[in-house]
Amino acid sequence: MPHITIEYSQGAKARVDISRLAQGVHVAARASGIFPANAVRTFAREATISFVADEHPENVFVQIVARVAPGRPADLLKRIADLLFAAAAAEAAEALEAGRFALRVDLTESDPALSAYRNTLPT
Repeated sequence: MPHITIEYSQGAKARVDISRLAQGVHVAARASGIFPANAVRTFAREATISFVADEHPENVFVQIVARVAPGRPADLLKRIADLLFAAAAAEAAEALEAGRFALRVDLTESDPALSAYRNTLPT
């Protein structure tokens, strides 16, 4: 872990290069030294039905949820969230500056008692 899911509203692709944003977040997580390089997963998907704020057609939203293994101290969890946010914000800088764009990162801890897992990816 982390498993990073990037969800974005309709119209976000017209304002920010989602592929670059996803890759930037993925690379930042891998390069952080916090996670094993073979454990980082990043997915992006469009919410084909989405309503943002006052439903103005130019409003767009990018939500990043990162699930991490439990046991890290709160300050490290916050550092991870800030790291992912910074990577995403760097790719979305123009859209953020232009306005009508919201970016959020949430971090959650996975419960290993409720998971099944096997990883044979090379390190």
